[in-house]
Amino acid sequence: MRYPDKLFLAVLMTLLSAVPSAWSYPMQYTLEGYVIQGPGIDDSAGFLSDMGITVGSRVSYTIVIDLDARGTVMMSNGTVTERTDPYGRGTFYAHYAGGSTITSDNYLSSYNGISENNYGGNKWLTNTFSERWLSVSSGNNYLSFYDMLLQPDALGEWSASSARAFGAGTMRNTIFDEFGNSSKFYFSAQITNAETVPVPEPSTFAFLGAGLAGIILLRRKKYF
Repeated sequence: MRYPDKLFLAVLMTLLSAVPSAWSYPMQYTLEGYVIQGPGIDDSAGFLSDMGITVGSRVSYTIVIDLDARGTVMMSNGTVTERTDPYGRGTFYAHYAGGSTITSDNYLSSYNGISENNYGGNKWLTNTFSERWLSVSSGNNYLSFYDMLLQPDALGEWSASSARAFGAGTMRNTIFDEFGNSSKFYFSAQITNAETVPVPEPSTFAFLGAGLAGIILLRRKKYF
């Protein structure tokens, strides 16, 4: 086999391996709801009173989920590691893009050295949905969903018409201060908007493939 042929095969394998395994785009979800009593409201850190959050307060959050990407944890020093569940299984990527309780004071903080938690778990071992929880944070503001029962559809998406966001049995927002004290409340919410987040992968691969194909053709001319 000549060198150009080997190069062509290498390029082809690279492009094929870069194609997403299931879904092409991450999804961005807008959640809207209200604070509920739940198991109770804890305001040890004093954030809730400062922001006027009580039972019945309206809350809104934006979360970006990519079921094809691995969940990560980013430390305050910029180090990023992949997140696994307690059994060592991989998690999917879920990013806390914004929310009602984000303020300049608590957004810039980092509780226990963690700047961001971006994961939901656990990652499926097959195409069957098996995630049961979601934990995302930005700074010391943690948003958690537990007992997730609603499965995404065949495209890997949750519907904006869902009665409850992700079908979660428990939805909680916890904010930590620099001393480890927390302000915690439970809420009930549903997905009010779901949209794809375009990524440059398809066009990037196309341009890369076209450019490499041109290089291969030029090399072939030199050989013949």
